[in-house]
Amino acid sequence: MQLLTKEKRRLSINLTPLIDVLFILIIFFSVSSTFLEQPGIELDLPKAESSEGHTAQRVIIYVDKDENVFLNDNIVSTSNLIEEIKKLADIKKDKSIIIKADASVPHGLVISIMDLLRQQGIYKIVVSTVKPQK
Repeated sequence: MQLLTKEKRRLSINLTPLIDVLFILIIFFSVSSTFLEQPGIELDLPKAESSEGHTAQRVIIYVDKDENVFLNDNIVSTSNLIEEIKKLADIKKDKSIIIKADASVPHGLVISIMDLLRQQGIYKIVVSTVKPQK
């Protein structure tokens, strides 16, 4: 008489839900991290009623309330600004720069930066402002 033998079950772990969750987390963090805009440089931009949105540029000059000048993320001096701009490959494409200066920065400093840029043939200069809240 032959007894019934149980077949051994193959134990398998389904990794598909784990992979799905990991991909969703990767997508979430990659999308949400692109919305951060220079958290280390605190600026109070001037207010203007005619303020318009603009496309994101690769070259941005920041001037904070202590009159420190930043080229993208790096602090530079006004005398060294042109040499640092020439090193950037992004400026050679469309020759446009955004200046984000704090509202308390003297007008003369912003004009001197704009003059330095114009001497280098950069005429597309956008000065960032924000619309006042009503």
